[in-house]
Formats: sequence, C-alpha cells, structure tokens
Amino acid sequence: MSKVPEKLDYIPGLDGIRALAALLVISTHWPNNSISLKFGWVGVNIFFVLSGFLITRILVNEKQRAFKQYLGDFFYKRALRIFPVYYLFIFSTALIVLLIYYFVPALSKEGSLLAGVNAIRHDMPFYLTYTYNIKLNLAPLFHFGDYANDFFGHLWSLAVEEQFYLIFPFLVYFLNSRQLKKLVIAIMIICPLIRLWAAVIGIHLVSNRYWLGEFLYTNTFCQADALAAGALLALHPFNINFPYRTFFITAFICLATGLTCLYYLRHAGYFLVDGKSLGFDFPAFWLMETTPHFLINIRAFYQYSLVNLLAFVLIAPAVIKKPLFPAILQSAPISYLGKISYGVYLFHYPMKALFVIGGGFFGGWFTLTANPVIHIGLFILYLFVVIMLAHFSYQYFERKIMLKYKPGNAVN
Repeated sequence: MSKVPEKLDYIPGLDGIRALAALLVISTHWPNNSISLKFGWVGVNIFFVLSGFLITRILVNEKQRAFKQYLGDFFYKRALRIFPVYYLFIFSTALIVLLIYYFVPALSKEGSLLAGVNAIRHDMPFYLTYTYNIKLNLAPLFHFGDYANDFFGHLWSLAVEEQFYLIFPFLVYFLNSRQLKKLVIAIMIICPLIRLWAAVIGIHLVSNRYWLGEFLYTNTFCQADALAAGALLALHPFNINFPYRTFFITAFICLATGLTCLYYLRHAGYFLVDGKSLGFDFPAFWLMETTPHFLINIRAFYQYSLVNLLAFVLIAPAVIKKPLFPAILQSAPISYLGKISYGVYLFHYPMKALFVIGGGFFGGWFTLTANPVIHIGLFILYLFVVIMLAHFSYQYFERKIMLKYKPGNAVN
C-alpha cells in the first residue's frame, strides 16, 4: 500500500533567486551595450540548479508511493504547471508574428520578423516537442536550416529541463539515497570532461566554431552537471548537526579561487573577453577566439562548473532558511517577480523582438548608437510590459488552471 508523502515546506527565499535569474537573462538579451549585462546568461544556469533541487526534492518525497502513482502524479503535476502557458505562448506568439507579416506590409521585410516567420515554418515541430536544443545540436550534421530568431530562440533551455524531467524520476525511484548521491556527484565530475572531449574532437570535425560553442551550451548532457548540482543540494541531510559554517567557507573559497584564476588568465592573455562580461561572456563565442592557449581557452570545461558553484552557494542558504540578502531577495516585489518568473522568461524574448521591430519602424530607436537615455527609458518600459504580461498570465491563466486541476502538496 502506498504511503502518503509529507507535505513539503515552501521555501520563500527561492522566489528571490528566481527573480534574480530572470532579471539577469532579460538584461543579457537587451540589444544595447550600454544596458545589457554580458554575463547575464548565468541566470539560465541558476534556473537549472534550482530545477535540479526542486524536482529532486519532490521526487524523493514521493518515491514511497507505488511506482505507477509516483510517476503519474509527477508527470501530471509538471504538465499542468508547464504545458498550458508554454503552448499558449507558442501559438499566440506565432499568431502575432504571422499577423504582422501578412497585414503590416511596412514591416514584412524586417530582419527579426522574417527570422521569426522562417522559424515558424521550419522549427515549430521542435518547439512543440521540447526538442529545440537537439535541433540546434544536430543542425550541421543533418543540414538543418539555421533559423535562429528573436521570438522562440530561448526555448532551448526549457527543452533541456523537460528532457531532465523525462529521465530523472526513474533514477530517483530505482536508486537508493546513497546510490543517487554517488550518481549526481559522478555527473558533476564527468560532465566537464564530456565538454572538454566534445570541444577537442569537435574543433577538428566542424569549421563552425560558433556552432560548437552553442552545442556545448545547449546540449542536455553538457548541462547535466548544473541539474545534478541542484539534485545534490536536495539529497544532502541539512540538519542541526550539519557543519554550515565549514561548508559555506569552503564553497566560498573555491568560488573566490576560481574567479581569481579566471581574472588572471584573462589579463595574462590566455583568452579574450569583453571587459563588461567580468570574464563571463556569452558561451557560444568561447571557441571563436584565436589564442595559442587552446586548452585553457576551452572555458566550457571549467567555467560552467564555476557558474554552477556560484548558483549552489546562492541557493543553499535559502534552503536552510538563511537566504543571502534577505532584505532584497525576500522583499514582496522581488518575491512576486520570482513567482511569475516562468512567464517572464517566456515572454521577454518575443517582446524584445517586437520592441526592436517597433523601434526601427518609428525612427531607428534601436540602433546601437542611439541615445542611451532613450534606451534606458525603453528598457524600463519593456521590463514593465514583460512583468505585466507575466502577471496577467500567472493570475488569470496559470494559477487558475493549477488551482482547478492540481492535487495537493503544491510546492514552489
């Protein structure tokens, strides 16, 4: 007979971290160098570590049930939380793009819009099946067209998470706690080696180094250590006897050492980066640099691990109810932004594209040499629109569906 799982505690500090991750991603996608944060892509890895923690926590709590009920409940809850707004986003965005393309002739030749139309024509099956990252990974091998676009291009990360959801429940159920912990630690060790091997082999097989860098960034196996880091956090027995001070001091020393080495390597000329990126420029560019220090330049080998450690150190205090910067990360506005961060992530990318298209139509507002004051004003307006879209989506669509159809034990 299945046991009833415990009701998991809500962890309020995680909402603030979600909000931080969402703001980082939004900022890195803004098309103006005076505002854009070049290192904002790390927000995606923060989301990955968060997902690994939350999903593992839920699965471990539910595994005392019969397998069929355990698996059915998990997939039902995930589908209910993720699918409705995801597919609403895809179809509504596609409809808007096609309406503009066919009924606003003045914009029908605009580059971002054309890229969006081509993506709808050719890549829609990948969006609908959460396999867009696989399409990106296999594009040169199978001669898929390159339909990178500003409307759906961010969906690769959701594909990575969904693929994780399909595999990990089976591992949690059939492995005991000790075996599972060994597995996630092994993943955290092996994944950097996979990235190193893929880069060394790939550099001799393909001429497109940007694609290779993108492969290392968007491939599920290459990002599995981020999800495993979160899983390890969920599996660790944080109790009264846990040496918190030693743990955080050790983690901080490792993080500080890594950042110091990164700073030194950059200034010693071992690799080239944009100064505004703090050494964390966009990963797809990492292999495009022509430096004599090739192995050191394969930053996907070690820099993703450093980012995952950063996310781990950020999330762990919140898990033990001692979040960093509580006055900020647990403030009401930031916490609410974290609650609606799924919608923020979905809507920010196409809304940016629409702002770019509209700015070009109304006098070239979005040229990179435009007045920075205009860009700041536009960014604030853009952020407001994205947040309001996510707010209405959460309150009047996502939340209503969850309340109506979701069984109890809802967490985060």
